[in-house]
Amino acid sequence: MKKFLMMPLLLAAMLTVGCSDKKAEVANEVARHTTSAKTYKQQGQLKAAMLEARNIIQLQPEDSAGYILLADIYNDLGASSVVYKLLEPKVEKIPAVATELAQAYLNGKKYRSALNVIAEHPASDKEGQLRQAKIASLSSIYLGENDASEQYLGTLKQLNAPAEDVALVNATAALAQGKAETALELLNAALQTAPENVEILQMLGSVNLFNRKLDVAETHLTKALGLLPKTDIQTNQRLSVLTLLTETLIQLGRTSEAYTYQKVIAEANPDSNAAQQRFNEAMELFQQGKLDEAENILRELREQFPNDKNTATLLGLVEFRKGADDKASSLFDEFIDPETATPTIIQAAALVKYRNNQMDDAIKLLKAATDNQPNNAAILATYGLALLDQDEKSADGAKALEKSLALDPKQQRIRIALAKRYMALKQNEQAIAQLQKAYQEQPLDLIIQQTYLKLLFDNGAAERVKEEVELFKQKFPENARGHFIEGWYNVEEKNYTAAQQSFELAAAVKNNPERQLAYSGLAQVYELQNQPQKAVASWQMAIEADHSMTAAYGRWLALMQKLNRQEEALEFLRTLESGSTNWQPSVLLSQLELQNNKIDKSIEYIEHALSRSNEATNVKQIAARLYQAQGVLLRKDKKLADARAAFLRAVKLFPENASFLNNLIEVELADNNFAEAQKLLDQFVKTDENEAERLYLQASIRMAEKKVDEGLTLYRTAWGLKPLEPVAEAIYGIYQMQQKADLMASFGKEWAEKIPGSYRAALINAINAQQANNQSEALTWYEKTIELAPKMPAALNNLAWMYHEKKDPRAEEMAKRAYELAPNNPAILDTYGWILVEKGNVAEGLEYLQRAANAAPDNKEILDHVKEAQKRK
Repeated sequence: MKKFLMMPLLLAAMLTVGCSDKKAEVANEVARHTTSAKTYKQQGQLKAAMLEARNIIQLQPEDSAGYILLADIYNDLGASSVVYKLLEPKVEKIPAVATELAQAYLNGKKYRSALNVIAEHPASDKEGQLRQAKIASLSSIYLGENDASEQYLGTLKQLNAPAEDVALVNATAALAQGKAETALELLNAALQTAPENVEILQMLGSVNLFNRKLDVAETHLTKALGLLPKTDIQTNQRLSVLTLLTETLIQLGRTSEAYTYQKVIAEANPDSNAAQQRFNEAMELFQQGKLDEAENILRELREQFPNDKNTATLLGLVEFRKGADDKASSLFDEFIDPETATPTIIQAAALVKYRNNQMDDAIKLLKAATDNQPNNAAILATYGLALLDQDEKSADGAKALEKSLALDPKQQRIRIALAKRYMALKQNEQAIAQLQKAYQEQPLDLIIQQTYLKLLFDNGAAERVKEEVELFKQKFPENARGHFIEGWYNVEEKNYTAAQQSFELAAAVKNNPERQLAYSGLAQVYELQNQPQKAVASWQMAIEADHSMTAAYGRWLALMQKLNRQEEALEFLRTLESGSTNWQPSVLLSQLELQNNKIDKSIEYIEHALSRSNEATNVKQIAARLYQAQGVLLRKDKKLADARAAFLRAVKLFPENASFLNNLIEVELADNNFAEAQKLLDQFVKTDENEAERLYLQASIRMAEKKVDEGLTLYRTAWGLKPLEPVAEAIYGIYQMQQKADLMASFGKEWAEKIPGSYRAALINAINAQQANNQSEALTWYEKTIELAPKMPAALNNLAWMYHEKKDPRAEEMAKRAYELAPNNPAILDTYGWILVEKGNVAEGLEYLQRAANAAPDNKEILDHVKEAQKRK
């Protein structure tokens, strides 16, 4: 028994010795790799040093040493994003890595993150404390938080930091405040005591280059380059010095030397250099509005560099401009960093979320951006406007706008939003004060001026408006705007003769850049005095003065049509369009040609507008609808190849539009190309937002394949994800085809409940109730239908008949409305005619009944009504 009892003890002892030996072995291995890594780094063999650091991490994954070594190298190489991925998951458990993470944040311009990580994980050793104090000082300077930077600088001094580090921080602060001479004094003084400090030399080179002291810049940068160690991978600092030196040599006219250094930069990473050139090409195409060409280049770059933030972000902007919101949103969500992204990108990302009805997500993004960039006036303005759009009384929205104004007083139009808030709060005086301040600061801003004066008028301060007009004319006697706003004032006072004189004076001023405003004012005065011919002439002069005056076209065309001068209108627009570079005349011509049933000509003009507007979203939408209409007509005529081409053009403009893709799929289904239809659907990028649309399209394919049960299941799943009108119609259609009256009735109610604004659902419920002989419910649903769709002849007709049966006096009105909308429909003619007969207007009613009988000679009910009316006559 004793022998058996001793066995576990012996085993335990052996295991203890084994574990101890293993730990010692690991410790020795780590020490060896650490020594090797440091030696390799000193020798400039960074690739080998990184390999050794990774070996340490593999041996001791919960220790800081390997991570710090590896992150230090990556920071030297400028690979900040790699450091984020390496250290962010570890910093909570291994706080010793916080300093390297803070350095990466500083390098990556994530200054707020740098300060946060230092605050959460302060260093315990002196070297770490010195580095953190310097990082925190610089981060605060770049954030514009001068008090905080002074505090961190004080910490740096208390830690007896090297004088050159203090000088670098002070010089950076001076440069941030625009005090270049102070910065140079500090740096030159520091150079006396630290003549081989590369950071000081580099900064001196940069400042002197900016000040065009090129010889001095070259001296400092050449010395810095000589002091930097040679490495097997070019470090970020070396590349920065080389770039500055190259620019200096180019400006000195020493192109051959500059080219030598440029080759060194290019050879450091040939793929990256070529990619940068391609990226620049894509950026230029984007700025020119050539979105398809830019997209092609960016997609190539994305395949080569899938994690490159700049490429992904620019591609997101391209997709945003093209209206592909789902693609843009996906890229923005993955690659936008609210801490470093520019206001343009933040605004685009927020707008995409707004257009996708993700209001809360948009505000959350903007809030994160303001937290991380608290002194960015543009982002604060966007955030404030978004909050006020969500809640017109938002105090936080007002606070954000006021801070934005304090940072950038030039944004005086922000006060218009603040004024609207005060109006919502019933604080009219404060609203006027906001606009008065904006007007004082920017009296020549037309939008501010008109908003301010209009608000005064609305608050019964007409005399004050008159005073403001006179003051403007005195202050700017040569400005035609004075006559214009005087004319506007006189219109508001209904003094049309005086208004006409003021507008004529404004139009007569030589070189008036706002002449179109004077002509539009004259046109409106003529309209108010019922002088349409003169109004038309004035509108035309306004349009000729400014082809982009969108609002003028609609007013002018309405008058031309009222005067029956459509041909003249077309001729005027054709002449205007042929000599214009603006898209507005082309769009209007396109719409007029469509009204004349000339769809090919309409498309020709809209394609001019597409080109001239750089594919503006509103023009693209008109073009896509035209391509769709053309495709539908061609499909109806069985010209499937041509229909396919038309639908493809629409899909090309809006590749994420499920409705457009559906039409293209339907062409393939009509041609029995089920496999091709499926291929089209498979190319439709799947997201959480468009899953319902995808399922709807998939169900349509299954229905074409006669797989009704599978199709219905897919439709019902889509309906559960997102209630859509086409999905509801498809489900109801299947129940109708299967003659399942109970399901038709119950789904009709469900449809109306989930899409309360659907007139189709209301009409279906009305018909179902009528067929079930539930007259009161049918009447309620028909009234709801008319409320939602006041111009639906069939619903008006049925409602009229039900009113007639109930002896409701509204019957005649409803029947007349239906007739005015569909004057040749026999059922509607019959209803209207018979109601008139029943009310005693037999002769008039008989006329409508005879027209109904002529249109439907085999309809017994109509013929009986005619006979009865003839008897009564």
